[in-house]
Amino acid sequence: MASLALAQGGLAAWIATRAEHQVIRGRVAGDLQSGFWELSATKQRLRAWSLRALMGAPHAPGDGEMLRLRMADTIVRLQDLSARAEQMDRAMGIRSDESAQRDDALKLLSQSVVALREPIAEINRRGPAQDALTAWAAIESVFDKGAGRDLREMLNGRIRTEAEILKRTRETADVYLERVKLLCWSAAGTLSLTGVILAIYFIRALRKPLAAMSNGAKAFEQGWLDHRMPEDGFGEFSRLGSSINHMAEELSARREQEAELRADLEVQVALRTQELEAALGELRQVEARRRQLLGDISHELRTPMTAIRGEAEVALRGSKSIDDYREALQRITQASRQMGALIEDLLMMARSDAEMLQLNLTEVDPRHVLEEAVATLSPVAHVRGLELKVDADAAPVRVEADGQRLQQVMALLLDNAIRYSHPGGPVDVSAGPDPEAPDVWRLEITDKGIGITDTDMARVFERGFRSSAARAHRADGTGLGLPIAKTLTERQGGALTLESHAGQGVRAVLTLPIVTATHAEGDA
Repeated sequence: MASLALAQGGLAAWIATRAEHQVIRGRVAGDLQSGFWELSATKQRLRAWSLRALMGAPHAPGDGEMLRLRMADTIVRLQDLSARAEQMDRAMGIRSDESAQRDDALKLLSQSVVALREPIAEINRRGPAQDALTAWAAIESVFDKGAGRDLREMLNGRIRTEAEILKRTRETADVYLERVKLLCWSAAGTLSLTGVILAIYFIRALRKPLAAMSNGAKAFEQGWLDHRMPEDGFGEFSRLGSSINHMAEELSARREQEAELRADLEVQVALRTQELEAALGELRQVEARRRQLLGDISHELRTPMTAIRGEAEVALRGSKSIDDYREALQRITQASRQMGALIEDLLMMARSDAEMLQLNLTEVDPRHVLEEAVATLSPVAHVRGLELKVDADAAPVRVEADGQRLQQVMALLLDNAIRYSHPGGPVDVSAGPDPEAPDVWRLEITDKGIGITDTDMARVFERGFRSSAARAHRADGTGLGLPIAKTLTERQGGALTLESHAGQGVRAVLTLPIVTATHAEGDA
């Protein structure tokens, strides 16, 4: 049907093009005829003007030259139309001598118009002639004769010829239009009949496979994925049925896979539930330890408060010597320091969850922070008879950290080393770039104290945990220092590790990434 429609459309387009060409050719022929009529009329007006001028009748002197120029313009337009008509005839395959005859007539008429220039100028110069008939006879040959031919008869002949050409082209255009009409009607009838025949054929041929497809769709809609479409018949329906059957197989496989995933998901949910229950148990244990810790601290707070109150009451009874008052005040001072440490631990525990995460990170020199921490803990080490040795690299470095929090971490590590060292023992502090990693600043604090067992090392960073050895060495303490120090260090991009064996002391290692390394004064 498509081929037939294209063939008929192409033939109709060709016939329509020919008809259009004939219509345009007829329009050109009509323009030629009109042009020759206009030329003849203008020539008659020029003849009348010449007679009035020779006879002395009223006339406009400039009309003669104007009419002659109008004739010249008309001839130029006719020449253009003649060239166009010849070009169209050649395009249509028409060979005739009409174009040559037309061009010859226009050439003679153009020469005649040129020849009229001088007689018209002479009439305007001389005015009315005494013998008008003799004067008119002298110029009449210019109007009607050219190259020995009668121009008037030639002009009338061209008008008749152009009229015949116009009539012929119109008849030819009418014939082509009738052919187009006939072809359109025949094409419409042929295509309609072909469409009806094909529709009946396809209705009969497609009814069975479409019914099979509809039944299969209903089966799949009801979830019967084991149903299969017929794969015989037309190639398109066979391929469609095969594709749908393949899709049903894939859906069945996906359903089985979904069931397996659902079972796995249920197992994972059960495992996660167990993990959450375990985490909840741990939280409950942590909460219990926290309450125990608060109870211990409350108990510890009562002891120094009782000591302070007792010493004050004893000092106020009767008159005492200055030495007795000094001893009482010293005991009160010691008790207040113990209570202050417990209060500081409580405040640290209260602040740890909120303020610890709010850090003001800037570029700081860790050497200066270490100097402040050492200066703070040196009196404590001196009171306990410990030798605090500091070996810090002199090269300035910059790390990104919160100076106050970093000092808190260093003070916690130094305080632990001092607390759990034996009297008179050394505490070594070394700081500087790590030899194995130049872009890391490393702080090591080593003591020769009670140390940490391998069992306790696994829990040393748990909040509130204190080993039995630590409790035996010093009863005071909350077990918050190391967990807070580790969290603060990691929040500042660093790391905190401990190395120890029971009875051999502890080595605490703090590392921070170096941001920039500056030169000492005087270096280029």
